[in-house]
Amino acid sequence: MKIRLRMTAVLLAVCLAMGGCGTKEDDPQEQTAVTINGEAITLREWNFYLRMNQMQWEKSYLDSYGDEMWSREVGEDGRLLSDSLKEDVLEIIRQIHLADQHAEEYGVALDEEQQEELRAEASGFMEAYNEALLKYAGADEAFVYSLLCDRELSSLVAEAAVEAYEPVIDEEDVHREGICYVLISTTGLRDNEGNMTPFSEEEVERRTQVAQELCIAARKSGDLKSAAEAEGLTPIESSMGNTNEGDGQEPRMLDAARELQVGEISDPIQTEEGWFLVQHTSAYDAEGTEYWRAYLTDQEKEAEYARILEEWETSADIIVDEDVIGQAEVKIVLKELL
Repeated sequence: MKIRLRMTAVLLAVCLAMGGCGTKEDDPQEQTAVTINGEAITLREWNFYLRMNQMQWEKSYLDSYGDEMWSREVGEDGRLLSDSLKEDVLEIIRQIHLADQHAEEYGVALDEEQQEELRAEASGFMEAYNEALLKYAGADEAFVYSLLCDRELSSLVAEAAVEAYEPVIDEEDVHREGICYVLISTTGLRDNEGNMTPFSEEEVERRTQVAQELCIAARKSGDLKSAAEAEGLTPIESSMGNTNEGDGQEPRMLDAARELQVGEISDPIQTEEGWFLVQHTSAYDAEGTEYWRAYLTDQEKEAEYARILEEWETSADIIVDEDVIGQAEVKIVLKELL
């Protein structure tokens, strides 16, 4: 009951801050917060994106920053975390609406099937969130559906804008060689909630011995994968490129693998996670190479679209009404509404 009363109090305060209730014509949420090339973006839309992103930020940072997180200074110029949030939200709105304004140029539109899927998504959205939070964000199913349509259309425009763009990818950058590696962890075990229980010193010593013995056994058989499986460990068959950039795998392990001839197995490699063993299994990994080619191609297309979007933003007529967007304040955390 206490929580419900607090929620009601917060919502009442928001209602009063927004100027009370009334007809649509009198509704302050219908005020124009941002204008993009003559298209009016309402305070209601601004408030929705602001609150939903505020919620996500709080889920990520509240434990670290505490209840006063939004008044935390994050820049030498005295800029607050709340200012950073608003900048991000404004960029989201700019990108969606600028893209949608080019939909006709690229012959892009939502078909009936896509619209039906978005209606179902809007319904699911309303069911997924606390009613108090939805009210605070000004969300009803029809409104959420319209915003989902805007977002989906902008995604289709983004795809269409770079559909014909064929980036030049250097073969050296996509060439991948086969590796197989195994990790013998020395950190600890995690429970279902992600909490870590560190290994004892004795267990760390035992696992270090396992890594050394596995190295001997794997070199004797010439097959790290089979040797690891025989010890109840989980080997990973993967690939490596010429550099570690963007790879996402343990860099020390990759550095060691590149020093090996095909078929060779490394010494145990000590990392913060534990001991790695790696075998260089092939000079060419077809699946890894094609995956990396697609990955780098997608990256280049994303960069190209970012360039196009920047051009649109640079030439756009964008007006932000600071008085209007300022009505949606970010001061208190939303934990009572989550």
